[in-house]
Amino acid sequence: MKRRSALKLMGTAAGLALTGRSWAQDGPYPSRTIKIIVSSTPGSATDLAGRLVGDLLFAKYGQSVVIENRAGAGGVIGMQAAAASRPDGYTLTTGGLGHNVLPPATLRGLPLDIPTALLPIAQVAEFVNALVVRTDHPANSVPELIEYLRASKRKPLYGSNGVGSSSQMTAELFAMRIGLKFDHVPYKGAADALVGTANGDLDLCFMNLPPTLAMVEGKRLKALAVTSAYRARQLPDVPTMQQQGMKDFDVTSWLGMYAPSKVDPAIIAKLSETIVSGLATPEFQARIIGAGFEPKLRNAAEFQAFSASEFKRWSEVAQQAGIVVAYGGK
Repeated sequence: MKRRSALKLMGTAAGLALTGRSWAQDGPYPSRTIKIIVSSTPGSATDLAGRLVGDLLFAKYGQSVVIENRAGAGGVIGMQAAAASRPDGYTLTTGGLGHNVLPPATLRGLPLDIPTALLPIAQVAEFVNALVVRTDHPANSVPELIEYLRASKRKPLYGSNGVGSSSQMTAELFAMRIGLKFDHVPYKGAADALVGTANGDLDLCFMNLPPTLAMVEGKRLKALAVTSAYRARQLPDVPTMQQQGMKDFDVTSWLGMYAPSKVDPAIIAKLSETIVSGLATPEFQARIIGAGFEPKLRNAAEFQAFSASEFKRWSEVAQQAGIVVAYGGK
């Protein structure tokens, strides 16, 4: 009996050793340089978020953190590289609504299954979209804009910074909510869409606040609303969509950290706790706000549930609006 129990314990210990190999192979995690792959260019929202987290991890762990920008194909190139990396916790990646939710919701034939290939670690921030029109537009509120659009004898035109972007998806959600059909003009980037709106080529535009703010402050665009449930600290006098009668209208673009899906859960838990607690400090809260974001922290479990709900939400909008297209135009 004793021998059988001893063998059972040895088997259990061996199993634990095997399952914990990724954690223990280099000593206590982390014991060497951590790499953060950013699926966009330097200076982008995801890049800024990655550098904030990199600074935090260096401060907490004392290990070097390297940022590697691998932009291209709407973020797919960077996400592929991260998903294919060794799942030992030493390669992480940034992501968010525009990379981890909208592509699989709007594109067929992606080279990887993003929701299963990358595991959420923590949400770190969010930023709002603004509804803008040209400065001499007759509408000065969302109800007035709706009245104007319904009275028009043609389909309203809106612009975005690309097919499947949060800009397009927010506009389509708005169109569905007010019972109208819009025509979409996709531009190469946010700046072009905003200039088109300012010039009167478009009836309206929903765009992330960071690239929009300067044109609103410079009186080149008129902001009628922000899309979040709260007013933006950068535009405190601009009401929300909800405050103007659009019940439950709450759209934000959000940012977070991810890891390859097979990383040890213990490493995910450690990283999640480090990131959430570290970014909650006054120093990092100030840095998040200074970068133009709103602090919004969720741990791994909360972020996983939130990401799943966002994927469901925007997949339904994409299907109803008929904007699911083939990846790469194939």
